[in-house]
Amino acid sequence: MKIKVTQLRTLTNKALKKYGYTASEIKVIAEVLLYAQLRGNNQGVVKLIGNGIPKRDKTKTPRIVKETPVSALFDGNRTHAMLVMNRVVETAIKKAKKSGVGIVGNFNTSESTGAMGYYAGRIAKSGFIAFAYASAPFQTTAPYGSTEALFCTNPMAYGIPTVGDPIVLDMTTSAMAYYGLIEAKTSKKLVPEGIGYDKNGEPTRDPAEIMSGALKTFAGHKGSGLAFVVQILAAALVQGDSFNSDSDNASNLVIAIDPKKSFLAQVSSIAKRIKSAKKAKGVSEITLPGERGNRLTKERLSTGEIEMEDNLYHELQKVAL
Repeated sequence: MKIKVTQLRTLTNKALKKYGYTASEIKVIAEVLLYAQLRGNNQGVVKLIGNGIPKRDKTKTPRIVKETPVSALFDGNRTHAMLVMNRVVETAIKKAKKSGVGIVGNFNTSESTGAMGYYAGRIAKSGFIAFAYASAPFQTTAPYGSTEALFCTNPMAYGIPTVGDPIVLDMTTSAMAYYGLIEAKTSKKLVPEGIGYDKNGEPTRDPAEIMSGALKTFAGHKGSGLAFVVQILAAALVQGDSFNSDSDNASNLVIAIDPKKSFLAQVSSIAKRIKSAKKAKGVSEITLPGERGNRLTKERLSTGEIEMEDNLYHELQKVAL
């Protein structure tokens, strides 16, 4: 169904208010969720349905526990990850402006960070090259050659500033994001072949069975290798937990780099050459990372309407109203 973007924003704000967040917190979290929803990314308002993201009790303000001129480490104090990442990104940009590079991590956060491309895009819009990684002891994904869920989905994103919209590559190292499974389950759809296993290690297309079993990594051993590296960077390096399923110590790493002045011209040249490459049969355009999502967002904001899966909309209404 199609609904008004303003209506979606209102429902999102109401749901977050019911979960106990303050007006300033709602503004931050809603921006991350709607960024994803408008782009057709499965890291959007699906996070609000089911058990949702109620505000934790006894949280404290995130604080820096270690700092140098070019780096900082935050203790999230169990605060929602999107709120912590807001501080992390701001700090990385500030340090990059002053020192040319900002390397900032956090540990001890709760819930999901949302679309990592949102944070990489913010950094790139400020003129810096961005790297963003996330990990959590929420074991959903099997290493290549195994059917045991050990990795989280371990997403990563990269942001490249340009003279126009930044180039943003946002991806999970699993064959599908976990919230993609939730979306499929909510809409009562099967997922494609090759996404994951059931609890007995048998291949299945049923999202509910995969949620009880394990996702595969994308591209076999290559995706598994990337998941392993992300786990090291976004967990071990910043004092997050890896395989302790009883832990709630999720963590992130963000890097901002100030490029040299000739960088934008070089990026434009590379992008132009890639888009002008000889096209395969049936292909009308070669797109760059983030380009499709940028267009979809602009189109939806222009028309003021967004297409939304019926069941997801009704579940969101149940939470919000």
